[in-house]
Amino acid sequence: MSIEPVTGVNTINNVLKLFRFKIPIDAPVVNIVAKFMIVRELNMYFARIRSQDENLNFEILDEYSEE
Repeated sequence: MSIEPVTGVNTINNVLKLFRFKIPIDAPVVNIVAKFMIVRELNMYFARIRSQDENLNFEILDEYSEE
């Protein structure tokens, strides 16, 4: 996972350059799939941030005494 969303269309277009063909990113079906992939990647990114935040909060609790 990266900061920039990866839809896979750029990778496919790089391979298709050999055949002088390109998939337009704003094509109706490609647009829907690209949005789905970006939303999925953002959800995974936020879930990872949430998990790291919870871990940090529990680490701070260990520093306090039982009292």
